[in-house]
This record gives sequence, C-alpha cells and structure tokens, in this order.
Amino acid sequence: MVASGLCFVFPEQLAAHTPAPPPLLVSDAEGRRAAQRLNRPDNWQPGEWAELIRGETDEWAMAVHDNSPVSICFSPASNDTAAEADIWTRADFRGRRLAPPSWRPGHGANAATRRCSSTAPPPPTTPPGRSHAPSD
Repeated sequence: MVASGLCFVFPEQLAAHTPAPPPLLVSDAEGRRAAQRLNRPDNWQPGEWAELIRGETDEWAMAVHDNSPVSICFSPASNDTAAEADIWTRADFRGRRLAPPSWRPGHGANAATRRCSSTAPPPPTTPPGRSHAPSD
C-alpha cells in the first residue's frame, strides 16, 4: 500500500509582491478635516501647509502613509479655462508610482482628482537655439 501526504509544486520564480497603494485623501470637507491631523512635510512652510489643507489655495489630492502625506497633487492657481497642477512626492517614496493615483481620473469622486488630471503640465519644450530639452 502506498500512502502520501500533501504535495506542493513551486514555480521557478515567485511573482514580486506589489504593495497596496496608500489611502488617498481629497480636498472635500472630510479630506480637509483628515488632513488637519497629518504631519506636515518638512519641505512645506507652516503657513503654506495650513493654506493648502484648509482649501484656501485650490483643490488637492494626497496619498498618505503613517499619518504623513507621501505624494500630493495640488492646484495652486486656476480659473475657468486653465489651472496649474503640481505633484510632489516624498523622496523615500519616489519611484513607487504614487503620483498617478493622485492625478488620474476616476480615482475618487472629488473634482481635485479630475482637475489635476486635466491640467497636468505639458512635457518640457526645447528652447530656441538648443538641440534638446533641459533635463532635471
């Protein structure tokens, strides 16, 4: 009589673990209340940070990790036909593709995500007299 137990076959290489994206806050009333409890990023001046999270500058969306923003899409200036959109990502979170959820349409019902999507800055253009666009 032959008896056997559990048998497992493992692939040569396991798929890389993709961590879940961090929670996303938007600049609606609930998001502004939640942002009041966040740690201010070191590179934001206290007054500028207070204006942003109170919604005084314009709309925003931010990815949050451990009670701190790690990626922020914000619109410091806008009118009926155009808006400026900036995206900041904390240095230790760069390269993790956190900015796209902050500006891609369909991520949240708030206009901040739609506005940041529709106003993303164009790619750099080549200045007259140069053969290539500047790198940063």
